Amino acid sequence: MKKIFAALFMVIILSTTALAGCSPKEPAEVPEPAKEETTQVEEENADEEEMADLAGLFKKGENVFKEGLYYEQTFTMADQQSKIKTWYKGDMIKTNVVAEGTEMINIIDSKTGDFITYSPIEKTGMKFNSKSEDSAFMPDTSMTDIASMDEQVDTSSYENLGKEKILGEDCVVILSKDKESSDEVKMWISEKYGIVMKMISKGVDGEEMTVEVTDLKVGDIPSSDFEVPSDIVIQEF
Repeated sequence: MKKIFAALFMVIILSTTALAGCSPKEPAEVPEPAKEETTQVEEENADEEEMADLAGLFKKGENVFKEGLYYEQTFTMADQQSKIKTWYKGDMIKTNVVAEGTEMINIIDSKTGDFITYSPIEKTGMKFNSKSEDSAFMPDTSMTDIASMDEQVDTSSYENLGKEKILGEDCVVILSKDKESSDEVKMWISEKYGIVMKMISKGVDGEEMTVEVTDLKVGDIPSSDFEVPSDIVIQEF
């Protein structure tokens, strides 16, 4: 974009120089500076529309999560890899995390604040409530997930890299760079659902993390998927 402005500026300078020896009675050649202002406004409007399009694209995902969504993700960092299965429906969220040979299942009711975590192998688990006095002892469940990846995009500086397909889904590919830290994030966003199908983040130290959706199902998520099996012993806190 800067190259475009620079080129326009050079055209205007050359045109103005050529007109220096002309009579002031020749107004036909004068409106060039206004052209630069008009072009700049058009470019700025195009940028604003592109940012609005990206915000609108992420907005689609909100409805998808409420209606029902299941997906599997693979997290890869250095020589470590973990897999996460996630279910969303209404106020309910469920995750199945497998990392370093350990499997844990978390079920969260965002409406009531109830949080259940259990091991399907050991058949034991715990129940907390984020609204209770014991909420400070709740396990840390924060993670990089496609439901929150849009927060990592700097909408004022991202670059549109075109379109590609992930799992058959048409995706918009964008690159966002943090102006202060130089961290960069590349994302593949589903045009249909507004969710991130793949993300590659790179820090200043060169450390790279890849998150990719390997399976996706939209809608038809049964409520029974969020129930704790009867053979699991849950201790309440």
